[in-house]
Amino acid sequence: MVMVLLATGVVMHGNEPMVDADDLGPAQWHRVATVVHGLFAWVFCLVAGRWIWPHVVLVWSRRNGNWIWELGIVTALVGGVGALTGLGLLYGPADWREILTFAHWWIGLMWPVACLAHAWKWIIEGKQQRT
Repeated sequence: MVMVLLATGVVMHGNEPMVDADDLGPAQWHRVATVVHGLFAWVFCLVAGRWIWPHVVLVWSRRNGNWIWELGIVTALVGGVGALTGLGLLYGPADWREILTFAHWWIGLMWPVACLAHAWKWIIEGKQQRT
């Protein structure tokens, strides 16, 4: 899901809406990417909500101030700001669009990196158990 959000975000960022008479020109790719991005964003919210809350409940009692736990908090905050800027782009005033686009774009690039950084130990341990 994250990869689809990232890929459609790149298409939207690189193909700004414009008047386009071609059947598969930049405006149409932008429109398709926008619909898919929006759909996956809402599905991601459902899936993430179903997974994140049990994860937080499980690890909250074990908070020990280590950097992986703290990075989890940062990752959640960055993801929340990304979601809020996305909602702002969808429902916010037009004069906020430029700053929200800038923030949403960079947060969208940083958030998957933050997720990987937070989960690196789990990913490594999972690979070691499978081999």
